[in-house]
Amino acid sequence: MELKNFEGIMTALVTPLTKDNTVDVPKLEKLIDFQLENGVKGLLILGGTGEYTALTMEVREQAVRETVRYTNGRVPVVAGVLEPGIGECIKFSKTCKAAGADALLVLAPFYVHPTQEGIVDFFRAVDRAVDMPLLVYNIPYRTYVNVLPETVEKMVAEIPNIVGMKECSPSFGQAVELLHRVGDRICVLSGEEFLMSGEILMGAKGAIMASANLIPDVWVHLYELAAARNTQELSALLKKYYPLIKLLFREINPGPLKYAMSQIGLDMGQLSIPLREPSDELKMELDAEMKKLGLLK
Repeated sequence: MELKNFEGIMTALVTPLTKDNTVDVPKLEKLIDFQLENGVKGLLILGGTGEYTALTMEVREQAVRETVRYTNGRVPVVAGVLEPGIGECIKFSKTCKAAGADALLVLAPFYVHPTQEGIVDFFRAVDRAVDMPLLVYNIPYRTYVNVLPETVEKMVAEIPNIVGMKECSPSFGQAVELLHRVGDRICVLSGEEFLMSGEILMGAKGAIMASANLIPDVWVHLYELAAARNTQELSALLKKYYPLIKLLFREINPGPLKYAMSQIGLDMGQLSIPLREPSDELKMELDAEMKKLGLLK
């Protein structure tokens, strides 16, 4: 798969769930249509926003299979693999490959707090066992494991299937270092809403955004403005939507996001335990901000 296939905005899809915690296929299809109609360039199924950790392996496989089926090659489908152990990581990676995913977003191994050399060993083992395009997923404030830029550089040199990275480090400096080291060899994709614009300006190829579930057209426009170096309009648009995006992450994602989506006619079903609906106060603030932006009447 060519690197350019991961440029632009990719949406980290929520997983529409039924009452028995399986995938609500009609709602998933509606969500995919909404995303593609608004110009996103890729779909990530089963990231953290997709409630990966709460779903059984069977439901995860269903989510990947149905997303691949309905997307039908219109944009790349990337499957998230968020396993701390190498055995389950390889097993589910092979499942996603068999289900037709175009690439895997593999989370850095967590809980055991590996060394940087151990992280390289982990991705090397996945590469050898699965042999398909891989994107490294770094989100240290969730895993307490930070994949450093020099480690990524080593992996890119030694592991042939690594084609990209979702960088969610809250450090803009780390993102700049990463882009300096490997930005011309892999697709570095921003995973942080409030750092995305700056990272695109510094050379990131695109972004994987959770809030694009709700406002995909806005994120596509923000990317286009950043790619065109139109910083004045970029700044104005980001400032306009900043309050809404901030509210979406005030409580644990994707609770506020699923609520906001339901308010614009995209009911994505229940949240999986232990997630809960947002507070009444947050719901009121979300409604008010969406009305201000014209998302609600």
